[in-house]
Amino acid sequence: MDHDRKVLRFYVKSEGFQFIWHYFLADDTVEIREVHFANDGRDSFSIYLKRQKLPETFAVNQPGQNFIGDRYLTCNEISFENELVAYGRAFTICGVDKFTQDFFAGHGKAFPLGEVEDPSPQVKVDIKVPPHNGFGNEEDSLGYVYDLIPKKPKIDFFKYVDNDSKVLRYTARFNTKVPEDVERRFIVSFYLANDTISVFEPAQKNSGIIEGPFLRRDKYKHSETQQFITPTDLPVGGDIKINTYNFHLLGCDDYTTKFLATHTHE
Repeated sequence: MDHDRKVLRFYVKSEGFQFIWHYFLADDTVEIREVHFANDGRDSFSIYLKRQKLPETFAVNQPGQNFIGDRYLTCNEISFENELVAYGRAFTICGVDKFTQDFFAGHGKAFPLGEVEDPSPQVKVDIKVPPHNGFGNEEDSLGYVYDLIPKKPKIDFFKYVDNDSKVLRYTARFNTKVPEDVERRFIVSFYLANDTISVFEPAQKNSGIIEGPFLRRDKYKHSETQQFITPTDLPVGGDIKINTYNFHLLGCDDYTTKFLATHTHE
């Protein structure tokens, strides 16, 4: 009863990890707690050793013999110069709290004050984004770089709703002198809802080329700026390289003409 709620607290280290030893004076029992920090990569088990009397020896003997020694750790055996040992694992005392320091000072032993040490700041590692390998959407692929479990890319919802079904359409040809490609014509569609582009090749008489999609709808980057292509990169009469194909824009429909006239300053 005289020592009820009186606990000696030791700040210790073992194998580079921090622990807190609690020695309960009421019944000479010991409890060991792990010290955890955010993102330390360790399982957050708070109790390393549940409260119990700590035996001096712990070897398992032959049947019929004592399994655990009769002697247990007492506070009189604890000193700052010696390590604390729990079932074969050694713990180095780094400091104690004020109550523990005063308690041992009354018994002629000196212990320095201590506390839990903050971990050293982690070295920030710059995320290096690997080049896109061409498979799938580039924004989807980036999900595997930034998250262990990739998340679906977020779209600009209001932009998507305001520009739904709004498409800029251009007629284009190849920038080439190859005879069989000179007369080929294409329809370049820019979808304002999500800045995607598709290229369709219409039928040409006696060309020998079957009409159909030439480039699937997707986001494509400008060859020079490496930024996603926007309407300002698609001037009528100018050139644009889409997915390594160099196109010359011949014209556009009326809606695209009006849109470019009112939005080119943006």
